[in-house]
Amino acid sequence: MLKKTLIIILYLLLTGVLCCYFIFSSKITKEGKMHEMCHQIKVVILDSAEIRFVSKTEIADLIVDNGITPGESKLRHINNYQIEQLLNKRTAVKKSEVSYTRDGILRVIILQRKPILRLQTENGGFYMDENAYVFPLIKGFSPFVPVVSGEIPLKIPPKYNGYVKNNEQWANSLKDLCLYILKNESWDALIEQIYVDSRGILSFIPRDGDFEIIFGNMDKIEYKFKKLYAFYKDILPNVGPEKYCKINLQFDKQIVCKKTNKNIEI
Repeated sequence: MLKKTLIIILYLLLTGVLCCYFIFSSKITKEGKMHEMCHQIKVVILDSAEIRFVSKTEIADLIVDNGITPGESKLRHINNYQIEQLLNKRTAVKKSEVSYTRDGILRVIILQRKPILRLQTENGGFYMDENAYVFPLIKGFSPFVPVVSGEIPLKIPPKYNGYVKNNEQWANSLKDLCLYILKNESWDALIEQIYVDSRGILSFIPRDGDFEIIFGNMDKIEYKFKKLYAFYKDILPNVGPEKYCKINLQFDKQIVCKKTNKNIEI
């Protein structure tokens, strides 16, 4: 009788242990499957306060359109590198980083391209960033940058995005000039348009004043701006903004100002 009772007790204990095992095992398996699944796509745009070329929704929708569905796609089937390459092909995306967390969140970090100028060409408008990378204008956001127009010596195909393949030196010189302007608050606020004539001579159209600033070729940038500073500091306050129609910075050690048909050398 005692032996039979012990057998029953051992049986009950074994049954209890097995039940606990299956319940715990099922829970672990369920949690493991949850961790294997992509539950959410979280997009972070680092410079969204300054630049608004792309939105979080746009990036998330692009990923979904390429086969990643939250609640259905498994993390082990997601190729982070391929997603990054897909996002980096977007014209305004400079760099993307894709990773996922242990709780099934696909995390996407986006850095946008920062335009420093706008090119107005025969094939449409383009932005150029701080690396001389060009990309088409994007609807919905217009950054406050100088507009370059006229006889621009760059052949940019319609809707092109990438680095300039012809006259690369000129493109880089223009980039350096605009970076110099943007780094100085006074020049950034002053220069609204840059015009290029058929000889490659650059002229600035200031936001205030009815005169034209002839800058010349893109050489001696700092020296020419020192002369322009001298004009605004020492000359303009004494004569007023309507005295001259052209301010020429091309010549060494002088500023040539044109008043109607008369040249005045200062």
